[in-house]
Amino acid sequence: MKETVRDRLLQFINELGISTRMFEQNCGLSNGFVRNTGESIRRNNLEKISTIYPDLNTTWLLTGDGNKLNSSAKSITSISSEMPAPSKQSSKGIPYFDVDVTMGYDELPNDQTNIPNYYLHIPAFQNCDCAVPAYGRSMIPDINDGSIIAIKEVSLDSVLPGEAYLIITDEYRTVKYIRNCKDNPNKWRLVPKNLEEFDEMIIDKTKVLRVFLVKGVITNKIL
Repeated sequence: MKETVRDRLLQFINELGISTRMFEQNCGLSNGFVRNTGESIRRNNLEKISTIYPDLNTTWLLTGDGNKLNSSAKSITSISSEMPAPSKQSSKGIPYFDVDVTMGYDELPNDQTNIPNYYLHIPAFQNCDCAVPAYGRSMIPDINDGSIIAIKEVSLDSVLPGEAYLIITDEYRTVKYIRNCKDNPNKWRLVPKNLEEFDEMIIDKTKVLRVFLVKGVITNKIL
């Protein structure tokens, strides 16, 4: 029996060690996408898959020709074996919390959600604490409105100026580049990428409750 695109896609998903539903959620695909895949995949859906899983050789996926992984990629097995032994929670991937994070300076209720909406299985982000959505235009084009950011909490002393961080205070949560204030070591400059529409802000470090390094960005493209 001839191998189909669906057969090859299932083979890749099985080697990732995740469910088809988790794969669909990670890629932003509709529920049942894998089950309904036949002899081809639309270009926009193929781009969604390759964005999240760039090591997958899409030529192999569509035609069966060539290697399963791109030439620069490691095998799925070797990538998995190099990861530290996961806990019960991390084996599911990194938790995604659908909480309000803004890239502006809007005041937001500082609510916390303990139960994740779902998990993202992205090997490059496995050392992150969680993933959350980011809304606003102040960080475009680096972080587009509605993107998902993978973050890891760090101490205030370990902040590296010039990197993007999620900063949490009593008044707001915002994503900005952090830079030092040359005239005051006790303050930070919160700098947007989109300086045409937004101004930078000076914040006292004592006002910061928590800070998270932005380690990855997943951009949603509406085609």
